Amino acid sequence: MSSNTQKNTVALLRSLKIKTGSVKRLVKDRTVYLDEVIHQQKRIEILRTQDVHEADIRKQNEVLEETVQMIPHMERRIKDAMEDLENLVLSVESELGSTQEFADARATVADARLVVAPAPALVGRSGDEE
Repeated sequence: MSSNTQKNTVALLRSLKIKTGSVKRLVKDRTVYLDEVIHQQKRIEILRTQDVHEADIRKQNEVLEETVQMIPHMERRIKDAMEDLENLVLSVESELGSTQEFADARATVADARLVVAPAPALVGRSGDEE
């Protein structure tokens, strides 16, 4: 019975590590897309200052739009993977709560939560209030 429990623990640790790595990778991919948006915007501004054909600028704007559209897609993927990891964390806390893998998974969920958290509403920020 002890061997079976040990195998189950090893399998849970492996699953925890895989899911944690997946969430970390998705968060990193989102960051890359955000960086690419900034880079592409700068590229377009430079092209506008140079003698570049308008079609080339339009094409670069299309590339920018495609990149911008990927960000919400990545955020949905992060949210799904984060929820999956969070459910696993909750289900294995009693068994693996003292392991480093568990601590890494909880920290990763917290980091991912910041990425997918809705932006705070700007209620009352219109300047009309005194």
